[in-house]
Amino acid sequence: MTGQQDNPFLKQAYKLDSQQATKELYRDWAESYDDTMASHDYRTPARCAEALLRHLPDRTAPIFDIGCGTGISGMALAGAGFATIDGSDISEEMVDKARNLAGVYRNLSVVSLENPFSFDNSYAAITAMGVIAEKHAPPEAISQLLDKLSAGGLLVFSLNNHTLENPAYMAACNAAAQTGKAEILEQEMGPHIVRLGMTSRIMVLKKL
Repeated sequence: MTGQQDNPFLKQAYKLDSQQATKELYRDWAESYDDTMASHDYRTPARCAEALLRHLPDRTAPIFDIGCGTGISGMALAGAGFATIDGSDISEEMVDKARNLAGVYRNLSVVSLENPFSFDNSYAAITAMGVIAEKHAPPEAISQLLDKLSAGGLLVFSLNNHTLENPAYMAACNAAAQTGKAEILEQEMGPHIVRLGMTSRIMVLKKL
């Protein structure tokens, strides 16, 4: 993957093998994360925000942004016109960066890997941009996030091309549809991190 070798954080992100390693990576990466992703042409947040807007025209509806990091995902949502955004992340250092974004987030919290979804079911949509992935969040997270939505709520997330090599992730999406837990409204492949030659599938699921 051209371009990955010149950034040690990006390289390490695909080799995480423990919760402690994950926290340490994002702690150390927080200061330069935005510059790294901008220089590598990170497209997934904008694509997720655009997908949500196609299915949630009420831009005042409350949204919860899982794995918000430094706020790139929140800025994409705000750029699409959404005005009520809460978020959480496991990295205190990254959340501190997100807190400095004026007018993006209403509330922000730091969560643990043991209990990453510690919020109520009052949200019209949950977004997980670049979060549900190998070495980050398992396929079971899809069902767990749907459980945090009321009927009609939307779950918007990305699955990068490496993650899609594990059939369990799409199997979890299809199982949610087959059991009547959710309807798959959209699944679109497109650019993820352009300089790495990576793609992602943006998924939009509606809780039934």
